[in-house]
Order: sequence, then C-alpha cells, then structure tokens
Amino acid sequence: MSLQLPSRDDIMNTFVLSANQSFPSAFNVPRFKTILIHLAIWVAYYLYEVLYIMLLPQVPFPHPIESILVFSCYALLVYGNSDWLFPRYFMAKRYREYAVGLSFIILLYFALRYLISAIIVPNLSIHATYPYGSFTQLIVYSFYRGVIFFGYGLTYCYVKYVLHMQQQVREHQQQLFLQERGLLEADIAFLKSQINPHFLFNALNFLYAQVYPLSEPTAKSVLLLSDIMRYALNEGGEQGKVMLDKELQHLRNYLALNQLRFGNTLQVQFEVSGSTQFLLILPLVLITFVENCFKHGELFDPAHPVLIQVRVQENQLTFFTSNRKRTGPVEVSTGIGLDNTRRRLQAIYPNRHQLTLHDELTSYTTHLHLIL
Repeated sequence: MSLQLPSRDDIMNTFVLSANQSFPSAFNVPRFKTILIHLAIWVAYYLYEVLYIMLLPQVPFPHPIESILVFSCYALLVYGNSDWLFPRYFMAKRYREYAVGLSFIILLYFALRYLISAIIVPNLSIHATYPYGSFTQLIVYSFYRGVIFFGYGLTYCYVKYVLHMQQQVREHQQQLFLQERGLLEADIAFLKSQINPHFLFNALNFLYAQVYPLSEPTAKSVLLLSDIMRYALNEGGEQGKVMLDKELQHLRNYLALNQLRFGNTLQVQFEVSGSTQFLLILPLVLITFVENCFKHGELFDPAHPVLIQVRVQENQLTFFTSNRKRTGPVEVSTGIGLDNTRRRLQAIYPNRHQLTLHDELTSYTTHLHLIL
C-alpha cells in the first residue's frame, strides 16, 4: 500500500474548495472567537492611528462615526479580496473573474469614500479629521490609504493560506500515521494467525511432560520455547505495549534457549542496569537486534563476546548490542527484521527514539535510545 503526502496542487485545490464552502478560520478556532480576534486587531490599529493623529498639530480628534464609516471601507478592501476574490478566483486560476471582481471592489471603495467625505459627514455636521477639499485631493488620499489596506489584506490572505496548508499537511500526516500503524498491527495479527496457539501450547506441554523424565535439559528447552512463543503470540495490551520487565524476560528466555542448544558454550554478556519496573514498551522490538547478533555474530570467541546492554534512567531506555562478525556461514534469522522494526518505532515513537547502526568490517553495533 503506497502512502504519500499531499502535493502542493492537492492542498491548493482543497484551499479553493474550502473557500467555496465557507472558508475555515485561519486560526482554527470557533467563528465567533475569530470575529472577536479580528475586531480586537481593528480596534488596536484604530487606537494606534488615533494616538498618531493626536501628536499632529492642528488635527482634530477623529469622530467615531466618521472612523466607523471609513474603516468599513478599508474592511471592504481587506476581506473582499482575502475572503472572497482571492481564494475563489485567483487560487482557482480564474484570473479574468478575479480582475473583474477586484475592479468592482476598488470602484465601490472609491464611491463609498466619496459618499462619506463629500455627503454623509458634512450633512451630519461632523468635523472631519481630513476635510474634503477637492475631488482630486480625495482620490489621491483614498488611493494612498487603499493601497496600504489592500497590502494588509494580501498579507492576511497569504498568512491564512500558509496556516491552512500547514493544517492540511498535519491532517494528512496524522492520517498516514494511523494508516501505517494499522498496517503494522495487521502484519502482526497476520503472523499470529498463521499459528493455532491452542494447538501449539498443548503440543509443547505434551512434549515437556514426555521428555522431562528422560532429559531435564531438553524438557527445559521445551519450556523455554513455550514461554517464548506464548509471549510472541499473546503479549500486547490495549495500547499495544507490554511491561518492560516482560520484554527483558523474553530476551533472557531467548538467550537461555540458545545456551541449551549449544551446550552453554555461547559467549554472551547480558547486562541490565537501572529500575525497569512500571515501564511500558512496544513488544518484540529489542529481540530483533538480539536475533541479528545471533545471525551474524561470532558466538564462541571468549575474547570477543556478544555484548547486550540495557540501561534505564527514569523513562528513558538505552539499548546497546555489539558483536564481532562471523567469518563462516550465516544462520538465517526468524525475526521480524530491522526494516519492520524501524517502521514500528517510527509509528509508535515518532520523535521519541534514535536508532544508530554501525556496520563495520569486522564488527556490528546497535544503539537504540527510546523515550518510553
């Protein structure tokens, strides 16, 4: 199954579609709260201009009615372009409709500014902040102010587009994470379904009872194999994790079974330090690296034993393996494989693990740091 992040065109198409279906808030908050945020920004900007005007000589304090009317024209430029024209037409590459709509908004802006400054304000006997002198003067001043707020609108539209694009990417990444985790769980469930646990454990218990009177070491091997298979098939809670103590015991059982297999001649050092109680870990992760040591490592050289170290400090685990490479034939491993382990770690511990593998000419080391 191929999992891919959305392309830029896919995100832009979603941006346009969202605009045609009541474009979502750029801040991803309820609409009423968004309106309050925008209103607070407009009020803050208005107060800034009032403070600036008060510092100018011979300029009267702006009248609230005039300010509301004029700022309504500026809001027409900002939201008419950013919330209506730009996402619906420009982003959809319908440039002709965008140009027509933008021309309409600009003409409407100039008409409203003329209506406010030349007709409404004088008839209300309001002392205008910038009195209407001539039509040319009004057009020049309105053009200057219109360019400023049109630039604000473009900036707001761009920020909204970037935030929307980031939201889309996060949603797709979350979807991919869930799909990847579902695939991993399906893989594990498929592997488990290949064996009938009831039949397997009954058979192992029968073999243990039959062999124990004849050979206690052989019976112990059967018992260890039973524990290993039971852990591999049955462990994993609701969150897909197990107690760290059980995972480490699984490693001990694996090592003990192989020691019995080779007459206790394997040169393996297994060290655990720190408190391992009350910690959860993804099952069957550490065993992969141990199996890799047995698959490729030299197991009988006392001068270069296989080293397996587990260090726990608070909720952080450091797992280290080191082995000298075998020069003879290589044993085939039955583990789930390094690639699958990487996928599981990435799915369950994103940004919470670091895996480093060093494949040298004569040695192989594994270093895993995991935040549990």
